[in-house]
Amino acid sequence: MQAEKIVAAYWPTAPSNNALKAAESAGRYGRRRAQLRYSFVERATPDDLAPPMTRMLRGGRGGHVRLKLYLSYLWMQREDAAQGLTFTARAWATLLDLPDPSKAGARRINDAQNWLAEHRFITVEAQPGRPNQVVVLNETGSGDPYIAPGAAAKKEAAASELGAVTHRYVQIPQAFWTNGHLTLLSGAGLAMFLVLLCQRGPANDESALWFSPKEAKNRYDLSEDTRGKGLRELADAGLVTTKRRAINPTDFEGSTCATSTTSSSTG
Repeated sequence: MQAEKIVAAYWPTAPSNNALKAAESAGRYGRRRAQLRYSFVERATPDDLAPPMTRMLRGGRGGHVRLKLYLSYLWMQREDAAQGLTFTARAWATLLDLPDPSKAGARRINDAQNWLAEHRFITVEAQPGRPNQVVVLNETGSGDPYIAPGAAAKKEAAASELGAVTHRYVQIPQAFWTNGHLTLLSGAGLAMFLVLLCQRGPANDESALWFSPKEAKNRYDLSEDTRGKGLRELADAGLVTTKRRAINPTDFEGSTCATSTTSSSTG
C-alpha cells in the first residue's frame, strides 16, 4: 500500500504589516494560550446539532469572519470570568486583516457581531461616545455566562468527576495570531486546525493522527470538501504534513493522516 502526500497550491499571501502590528498590540491584552472547549468543535453523537464551530461557518456569508472574531474574543479573556471588550470595529477588522478596515471591514465586523449576539455567543452593549462593549458567553451558544474552561473544570471537580470531561479544552498559542496564521486561513483551514488540536488533545505529542471522512462528518459535521480543502491548505502552509491510506483494501473510503500540527509550529 502506498501513501499519497497531499499537495496544495492555494496558500494565500503573507499577512499585512498592519495586521501583524495589531496582533502584537493585542498580545498585550490576550492570553498566552487561548482556551477553547472541545464542545465548540465537536459533537457527542451524529444525531446532535452541528457543533458551534460548524454553525458559525454555515451561517451565511462571512462565516470565517464570525469564527475568527469569536476566537479572538476568547483570546482576550485573560481572567476566568468574561471581561468586556471595547475595541472599535476598525481595530478588529485590522486584526483579522479584512480589506478596507475603516469602512467595509468594519461593516463585516458589525455583521459578525450581530450574528454572534443573535445566536447567544456574545452580548453587545452600545455605549454613547465609545465603541460597543462585547462580552463573550459560553462557547456552546447556550447563552450562559462565560467561565474559562480550566477554571470551570477545577471548580466542578470537587462536586463531580464530570467537570473535567464537560470542560475539556485545547489551547491555541498566542503566536497563532502574532504570526498571522489566523488571518491567512480560510474557514475550512481554520476548522481543520481546530479539529486537529482536538484530535491531538492536551498531550500535545507529535504522533500521527488518522481520521476518515466519515469521522469528520459524524463528529464535526464537516463535508468532505471542507475537510479536504482545509487539510490541503494547512499542508501547503507547512503547518501539517498529510498522507492518505485506505482503511482496508476493499474500501473506497480512505483516511487521512496529519502530523506536525500548528500548536508546535506556531510556538
